[in-house]
Amino acid sequence: MLKSIAYILVDLDNEQKEIILRKASFFVQDEVTAEDLNNRRKKWIRFSKAAITDVIGELSYHCNRSRSNRECLFLDELITHLEFYERAG
Repeated sequence: MLKSIAYILVDLDNEQKEIILRKASFFVQDEVTAEDLNNRRKKWIRFSKAAITDVIGELSYHCNRSRSNRECLFLDELITHLEFYERAG
């Protein structure tokens, strides 16, 4: 029996997708999400509830340890963006 996964659609630009792939690719194990993140033309990325939570946690880890204010602010903005969709989904 196939298990249906409910996806949360998240609006991301290419820079945000690149940061997720660079900093939290270990937590993007779902083929659908990985394919969406690698497709530069795709704007709405499908995340499972567990994956989006794990990505937020990993990005928070990197944000807390960042020595660059610019990177920390960008990560914080991305985390807030993902948390909005996590709560809405």
